[in-house]
Amino acid sequence: MKKSTRIICTGTLATAVVAALSAFASGYLTGGTPWPPAGLSTLATTASTSGGAMQGPAVPGASTASRGKSMLPGAPAQSGFDRFIVRQRDGARAVLSGASMRDAVQAAARRAGVAGPRASARGAAALDVQHLRRMASGADVVQLSRKLSRGEADALLAELRADPAVKYAQPDYIKHRLDFIPDDPRFDLQWHYTHPTAGIGMPAAWDLSHGDGVVVAVLDTGYLDHADLNANIVPGYDFVHDPEVGGDGDGRDPDAHDPGDWYGGDPSSFHGTHVAGTVAATTNNGAGLAGVAFGAKVQPVRVLGHGGGYTSDISDAIVWASGGHVDGVPDNSDPAEVVNLSLGGSGSCSQDPATQEAIDGAVARGVTVVVAAGNDNADAGFYSPASCKGVITVGANGIDGARSWFSNYGASVTVTAPGGNATSGSDPDDRWIWSLGNAGTQAPVPSPEGDRLMGMIGTSMASPHVAGVVALMQAAASAAGRPPLTPEQVKQLLKGTVKPFTVPPPVSKPQGPGIVDAAAAVQAATQEIPEDEGELLSNRVALAAQTGAAGDSLLYRIVVPAGRTSLNLRSYGGSGDVSIYVARERVPTTTLYDRKSVKPGNSEAVLITNPAPGTYYLRVVGETAFGGVSVMGLY
Repeated sequence: MKKSTRIICTGTLATAVVAALSAFASGYLTGGTPWPPAGLSTLATTASTSGGAMQGPAVPGASTASRGKSMLPGAPAQSGFDRFIVRQRDGARAVLSGASMRDAVQAAARRAGVAGPRASARGAAALDVQHLRRMASGADVVQLSRKLSRGEADALLAELRADPAVKYAQPDYIKHRLDFIPDDPRFDLQWHYTHPTAGIGMPAAWDLSHGDGVVVAVLDTGYLDHADLNANIVPGYDFVHDPEVGGDGDGRDPDAHDPGDWYGGDPSSFHGTHVAGTVAATTNNGAGLAGVAFGAKVQPVRVLGHGGGYTSDISDAIVWASGGHVDGVPDNSDPAEVVNLSLGGSGSCSQDPATQEAIDGAVARGVTVVVAAGNDNADAGFYSPASCKGVITVGANGIDGARSWFSNYGASVTVTAPGGNATSGSDPDDRWIWSLGNAGTQAPVPSPEGDRLMGMIGTSMASPHVAGVVALMQAAASAAGRPPLTPEQVKQLLKGTVKPFTVPPPVSKPQGPGIVDAAAAVQAATQEIPEDEGELLSNRVALAAQTGAAGDSLLYRIVVPAGRTSLNLRSYGGSGDVSIYVARERVPTTTLYDRKSVKPGNSEAVLITNPAPGTYYLRVVGETAFGGVSVMGLY
């Protein structure tokens, strides 16, 4: 996915205006006065491209600077792998030491023909294995002395997975931030909060909640000191283990500051600060922008650096941020209620069990995990963590209320939120999403001199809008005397309160039921949530077009009269993979049920002979994302 950046320095804004603004977008890097300037009369913007320069009106006394357009990749597929994650089954045997795991991987490499005589005969370089560390899940991270091709990696993984004591083995995938960083001039008001159809309706939501008392962990490039963010930061952690990725020379440590993530010819993005600003930039302070949940706190957790970030680091960070234990790291004294992941990589979550395991733990601890769908105009089911079970996956829309042209789509997408829809650096300001950034191109310029407002587009920008709304919902529920919302309740309330797309997505590119409505979702969080009784099925009438993400659960019920000789409950058609669970006079779960049908695909059936009269409940669970599935009961 192509990306670029635009940054401007603005002046002081009137309180009412600031409360209606937010951040994240794309454009040109421009110079300006120190933060915050004395007043705002006009905005200084300059832009340079290969075709020349473009300049807007200048802030009195402001200096100007420019930077050419920088293009960054979206979620590139890896061509080779030199790091792998191997997880042993609990209780399968005595847990291997690091040295024993190293030897086991070395032996598997020889059996696979990627090391030893067979590899030497092909002219391959010698292969050595190094044990790096053990993850919070108990999985081991190993590094090879050379990169394996995809074919070689598949052969090695096949050997590792053949061991019955191995729960899973996978590459240590590199994930990337999921943004565009264009470069264009000027600053404009934040439509994504206030637009009646394409925005998320923040002013009305702020009448109900500011997010007070909630912590949102932002797993990203870290954070910068910024005058419009400092007051809302709580201590986080730097989980980047590899010094070449980290670039700060000290590995894992309690300092989550962003030293810059420039890579190759691309400048630093300061992406984590942009995301954090959307979640909780300080608001109503007469300067800068507004955050969605400005009463909440951001916990910066650094997992991305030069070239992206490793899955093993991201997985450990999810565990830590959500209140789990990671060996060698002090426990989190202020665990988050919401985790935002504006990052991802190609390959479905079924191929990334280390990430799924970390998310499962977070959800079990009651933490809502919000993730970006991705920017490749492709099915989000082929990306991780967008296709993981238990997450809220967010697609992007533009000012026109339509799906953004770059946004990933499909049954994995839970809801949509503003992410911009610019197609070039010369597009108007309302094509971008705005937040906080820095004037630096590699290392950051110290605050306040380096503080800037920054425009980007991408699902990275859409996701923190939703993470902020979740913080508002949790704070509102608490203020109303209600217990914390479970991740599943949050998901259902968000889906059930959306506003419709102005321009519905094509049938072939669905992006959930609509655009997040912050005010409606927050209001719903203050009300009693009725127990799901399931959708009523009529005898022999199919309920078509059932859709859900991986891990989603749909409940149905059918009333069976006395004297029937059989009852057939079934699912069929569509795409994906579902399982069904059935119980009489009680709602089944995946662990407590009367009968089940669990086969590959969507053709599932439970047949009951001479059924007792009563209400039968049918739960359909997505093993993967699914769409177009029909459900029927026959008696």
